[in-house]
Amino acid sequence: MSESPIARRYAKALVELCTETKNHAVIGKQLESFAQTWSSSEDLQALMKNPVVPLADKREVLTRIFSRFLFAPTTRNFLLVLLENERIAQVEEITQAFASQMDELSNRTRATVTSAVPLERSDLARIQNALQRLTGKTVVLDARVDPSLIGGVVTEIGNIVLDGSVKTQLQSLREHLLV
Repeated sequence: MSESPIARRYAKALVELCTETKNHAVIGKQLESFAQTWSSSEDLQALMKNPVVPLADKREVLTRIFSRFLFAPTTRNFLLVLLENERIAQVEEITQAFASQMDELSNRTRATVTSAVPLERSDLARIQNALQRLTGKTVVLDARVDPSLIGGVVTEIGNIVLDGSVKTQLQSLREHLLV
């Protein structure tokens, strides 16, 4: 997902606040939790996006959500600012921008490794170490399984895709044979 300038701006403000208070990990997890709740609840989205519903009612709904999740004051206040500035609908994008900016500050990058079958921890560790040597950053791996790959792995890190899957090799072979 490409981040809008608005999402980056809100994320930057939250990063600066978290840097001062040293609670970026907690805030990040809470923001992700709310973003997941947001994306999975069409009713919540409809309510918050509805211009007929008074701001006070929307604030009350958020307050109930905050109490259920036990959000920190920083998270609560940030989400209320998004609501009041009519940016709550962008919470997923802002959450992603926040995570990206925190990764950058922490010299960390994220990679996705997709395989046909679940990989052993030792295999994931070898892939992670290789990517860390390649990038010079701490790599956080997200392991996924896609049986359609048949075999091999597909690794995505930033804008780079390393496709070593049997599926892609078969498709390439097919294209060459049909030429």
